[in-house]
Amino acid sequence: MNDSLSRAQHHFSEDQLLGSALSLGIVMMLITLLIYAYLGTFTRYSSDDYCLSAFFLQDDLFSALIRRYFVSTSRYTNVLFIGLADKLFGWHNVAILPALMLSLFVLGLYLLLNEIGEMMKWGWSRWMVFFLAVSIVYFSVTQAPDLYETIYWRAGMTSHFAPLVFIPFLGVFLLRQVRKASEHAPPLWVQAASFLMPLIIGGLSEPPTALMITVLFLACCAVWLWSDVRYRRSRLVILFWALLGALIALIVMAVAPANSLRMQTPPPGLFLLFSRIINYPAYFVVDSLRALPVPTLISVAVPALLFYVKYIHSSDSLSKEVRNRLAILVLVILVLGYLFIAASFAPSAYGQSYPVPRARFIGRLLMTIALMTEGAVLGVLFIQLKISFQSMALRNLAIVALMILALYPLRTAWRIFGDIPVYQQRAEAWDVRESEILNLKAEGAQDLVVRFLSDVPIQDLGDRTGFRLNRCAAALYGVNSIVAVPMRDK
Repeated sequence: MNDSLSRAQHHFSEDQLLGSALSLGIVMMLITLLIYAYLGTFTRYSSDDYCLSAFFLQDDLFSALIRRYFVSTSRYTNVLFIGLADKLFGWHNVAILPALMLSLFVLGLYLLLNEIGEMMKWGWSRWMVFFLAVSIVYFSVTQAPDLYETIYWRAGMTSHFAPLVFIPFLGVFLLRQVRKASEHAPPLWVQAASFLMPLIIGGLSEPPTALMITVLFLACCAVWLWSDVRYRRSRLVILFWALLGALIALIVMAVAPANSLRMQTPPPGLFLLFSRIINYPAYFVVDSLRALPVPTLISVAVPALLFYVKYIHSSDSLSKEVRNRLAILVLVILVLGYLFIAASFAPSAYGQSYPVPRARFIGRLLMTIALMTEGAVLGVLFIQLKISFQSMALRNLAIVALMILALYPLRTAWRIFGDIPVYQQRAEAWDVRESEILNLKAEGAQDLVVRFLSDVPIQDLGDRTGFRLNRCAAALYGVNSIVAVPMRDK
């Protein structure tokens, strides 16, 4: 009995060490994400933000949406998302959305990973799940190809970041319904929700929709091949409706008349398109590995150490067959990661050649998830080496290494902390100009000449009244016209 008590105390002490490592990592990564969120509070209207908000000043919203679909863009729900943000958070919604969307991103991934853990019965603690969710967000955001256009520029965020925030919530709903499926057909409300959710999310942008279609198709195949025959039909019904919703979303965007205006060149031939879809992910992966070797290595090492420590005491339960499956899984993860990146790059390959930086964030997210999953599997496989002293010395060494790597986000936090003055100055300059506009309007002026903001990251108002951004800004401020010209400070 004394031996049992001693072992129990030893395991409790080890769990405390692991909990300390997880807590340290969570705190460090949350500090970094909080700074990213704080930078977002200095975001102001720029470029297409004016026109997307001015769109809702139209009298007939339905007619305006139809007209926009025919002459402006195929993405039929992103403008509704922006309208909802305008209505809920007012004029300064652009400063609220970055922090809100980052928080929802962490929450959605946490719920999704927790649901996966429940379905697979992996026995993950909620603290471990939260650590993994925060890690995915941290490594993805800190390596974003163009962070400003992805998160802080509302027009870009709506198309390329918001769908990735909402997709995990869709995944949670579908997995939960699949897990609870019975021998009978799912309720009508479940079928309707399974169809409408991807239809609405899909209307935000083509790349995430192409990814959804690929994942849902593979999910249908997996259920067909390996699901319990008693629940197969019910589960396939749920996934079929979701796949149909995503397919319709992509078709609606693909046939939009506005596409002919957006595409500068004719669509590529089938061979060239196939070549691009194969080659672009390779360019992206190689370029990411060359440009960001340190965070790439750490994103593999952290889950490897975590899962090594987590499962070292349960290593005896792994049969030879399970170990072989894990070895095969290492290759499967690489193939699936490449396939999903290719699917998300396919719309750009068809319409605009290589994806612009903000459109590559989805590839960054998928690559991060693939690397972290590889690390987790490699950590479990390393246990099988059966080193005689691994249960004591190596486990403690792994926890110490995990704690050291948990400090890495401080480097990122220090770097982005230095950007705060730049963001503050931009916001102050924009606020000063807005005050001038409001004062001029209060004095009765209707044709305004205001200062041009040269430090705006995207695009500022122009010096012609007919410029589309100027027309949209004039509509928002309720004046006849606005032009922006360089001015000296008094």
